[in-house]
Amino acid sequence: MRSPDFLTAHGPSPGIRHWIAFEPAQGFDDYETTLAGSSENEPPRIAEGADIHNILFTSGTTGQPKGALVSQRAAATRGLRLAQWFGLTEKDGFVGWLPLFHCGGDESLYATFATGGIYATFRRVDVPAMYARIERERLSWTLLLPGVITDFMNDPQRQAHDLSSLRFAIGYANMMPNVVAKLTEILRIDFYDAFGQSESSYLLAHGRSGPGEMPSLRKRPSPLMEIRIVDEDLNEMPVGETGECVVRGPSVMSGYLDDDAANAEVFRGGWLHTGDLLRRETDGTLTFVDRKKYLIKTGGENVYPAEVEAVLSQHPAVQEACVFGVPDAHWGETIKAVVVLREGQSADGAEILHWCRERLAGYKRPRYMQFMRSEELPRSTTGKLQRHELARLPITIEQRLA
Repeated sequence: MRSPDFLTAHGPSPGIRHWIAFEPAQGFDDYETTLAGSSENEPPRIAEGADIHNILFTSGTTGQPKGALVSQRAAATRGLRLAQWFGLTEKDGFVGWLPLFHCGGDESLYATFATGGIYATFRRVDVPAMYARIERERLSWTLLLPGVITDFMNDPQRQAHDLSSLRFAIGYANMMPNVVAKLTEILRIDFYDAFGQSESSYLLAHGRSGPGEMPSLRKRPSPLMEIRIVDEDLNEMPVGETGECVVRGPSVMSGYLDDDAANAEVFRGGWLHTGDLLRRETDGTLTFVDRKKYLIKTGGENVYPAEVEAVLSQHPAVQEACVFGVPDAHWGETIKAVVVLREGQSADGAEILHWCRERLAGYKRPRYMQFMRSEELPRSTTGKLQRHELARLPITIEQRLA
């Protein structure tokens, strides 16, 4: 315990044999006395940097999750890099609604341990409770992902709480840029657009937007990581051209749990293949294009769903959109969009298709559109849409666009 101010009646706790306080307190052993009575011999080191620290399971947005083996070295690197990147100190506190079996919760915990701040845990997303803890503990950062960000911004209890200590949030700006701009404007905070994964850290690269700014979607690579944009043969792609992002460095996982075939595939050529398609810009920043597995091939043309989703999400009535390929007798594959409208807004398929006509080539426009409520969408534990589940939904004649 740090101070008597933090002491509470600890009551019966059969699993804890000793309670120790740094300052004298009734019912606690004194830290200095305990230290003086300890052996002068250092205990044997029982963990090496390469030893496995924990297993983080991937989001499973395209299929079954895989267990990423994270070493002691990788876990420490992830936490320390996060603390450095965001300038965390003992005055910062994290709103920990994310599960600790996900890299977002896991790495944020290590960063908090490293800097001496507060990690406020929640069993589930409870926006009013999060407001109250931010106000009481002066918490300063969190992750706000789809499925949570709109609730956090729109809950009617928000204005009853002092949230001025919150200085930044992390999330996926490409999924809902209009919402992110509104959030930062209302709360007067920064937003970091995340690019990363369980296999390598959620801090591979981030883009920052200030209060009220529309996210640029360009991301700056993080330190202590080698990042390349390559073709299928690991040749470096020219600036401005799309390729797969491959990485290596001390925060990369040791491999997948009990999956030799997946390990051979993901570590081809000595680099971790992220499965993400990116483009390097002239200023050295990275632009996320899409997941390699999401690529739609329609009539011989390649369509990146993220490009279509970005156009749909810019429509004033659209809160969120997900685009994927569906079978088509003529083109082999065509495009379907699932759309969530913003609260209090209305639009139909014809209106949104007209919006797309002015901004997308013909072969990139959705041919089917299904409207759903946000709470109906299948999501991972971190709010990512599970496309493979949406792709299983029936295609009906009513969804067909003119």
